[in-house]
Amino acid sequence: MAFGRLVNDKIVIDTNNALNYKNKEGEIQQRKIDTALIDVIKEAGAVAAMEHGSVLFSAKINSEWKNFFVNRDEKTHNIVLKPTNSKNRDDFIYVNSNTNEQGYFYYTINQKRESAKELIEGVGITEHQNQDGSKSHYLETNVRLYNEELKKELKERGGEFVAIISNAGIKVVNETEMKAQKQEQQRQQTQEIKEPEKTQDKGIER
Repeated sequence: MAFGRLVNDKIVIDTNNALNYKNKEGEIQQRKIDTALIDVIKEAGAVAAMEHGSVLFSAKINSEWKNFFVNRDEKTHNIVLKPTNSKNRDDFIYVNSNTNEQGYFYYTINQKRESAKELIEGVGITEHQNQDGSKSHYLETNVRLYNEELKKELKERGGEFVAIISNAGIKVVNETEMKAQKQEQQRQQTQEIKEPEKTQDKGIER
C-alpha cells in the first residue's frame, strides 16, 4: 500500500526521506544516507510493481536534479533505477534484495558502480528548523507516479483528497481516511516486527 497526492500537477508518492529519527531513549539520531535512500527507493519499487503507471525516482545529486525510471523484478524483487536521459547500463543503479540468516528481508545499494556512489555521496540534504529549536534533515528526493486517469480524478476531487495505491487498485479518499489507513499500515508493520517468522514472506509480497 502506498499514498499519493497531487503536487504541482504531479502525483507524488509519500516516502520517508527523513534522516532524523528517535531512538528507544527518545534521543534524536541520524540515519545513514544509504539507509534513508533505500527506504525511498524501496517504496518506489513497491509502487512500480503495482503496475498502475510509470514510476520515477528523482534525486538532487551534486546540485542537479536527476530522474530515474523505477523497475522492480517480479521474481528477484531487485530494483533497477534507469536514468531517463541514458540507456548506458553503467549509469544504472542496482538495489538488491537480500535475506539474512534470521530470514529478514532487506535491500542494499550495489556500490560497485560509480552511479550508485555518486547518488549516495552527492544526494542533496535540506535542513528544517523545528519550533523547539532542533533541526530536522531530509534527503532531496521524490517519487512520482504517472497515471493520467488518476491525476484527472485528484484534480477534480480537490486538494484534500489523496490516492491509496495497492495491488488491488487505486482508491481516492479524503486525507482523514488516509490517515486512518496509515495508522492501520503502521500497526501491521509493528505486528510484523513482533512476529519475525512472518516478516520474510510479507516483505517479499510488497
